[in-house]
Amino acid sequence: MAEKRFIARCLLLVAAMLCGVLPGKAADGGRAREILEKLAAEFRAMAGYGVKFGVLSGDYEARGSYVVEGDSYYLVLGDAEVFADATVRREVDNRRREVTVMEVDTASRNILNNPVRAFDFLGSEYVPSLVSEADGRAVVRLKPAAGSESPAGDVTLTVDTATMRPRSLSYDYDGEQVLVSVLEVAPFAGHVRRFDPKNYDGYEFIDFR
Repeated sequence: MAEKRFIARCLLLVAAMLCGVLPGKAADGGRAREILEKLAAEFRAMAGYGVKFGVLSGDYEARGSYVVEGDSYYLVLGDAEVFADATVRREVDNRRREVTVMEVDTASRNILNNPVRAFDFLGSEYVPSLVSEADGRAVVRLKPAAGSESPAGDVTLTVDTATMRPRSLSYDYDGEQVLVSVLEVAPFAGHVRRFDPKNYDGYEFIDFR
């Protein structure tokens, strides 16, 4: 499957390891929100950061990475690259030699669609609940709020409670699942790579703005 098609499909999907529900914990929204607040604070405390991740969806498996600086990011997954600032996102399919240009979906919490907000679910269209918490790991399920237009369905987030860093995200869309394992999170002191059209001379540009 071409990375372009995979990323396009992933824009609709969301997140994490399936864990058993512990009695009495599923409705613990207060603890879930506390975990989400601490997780978001960890990322906000870094001026820039890089994330390495693995993606598993059916027979497809790949590794990727991205770096974030403010509202800008640069993501690589297989043959695909994504350049984005606060307003414009450019998806580069190096296999097909295509560049797709679109507006940034600032409301998205999908790690492949908007890495800048991937771990900041507070104030979003999701309602959190605690699934389980044991052995230094917490599992939080996020369900779209009533009336939400989010197409992604439930998101399951696994967090290391000692470091307050994410371990995995699982996105569920009509029974299809994409599992994103977070392999590394580290501060990034450089600058995000910017899109330079000279590097893609001869590519077809498709602008949806």
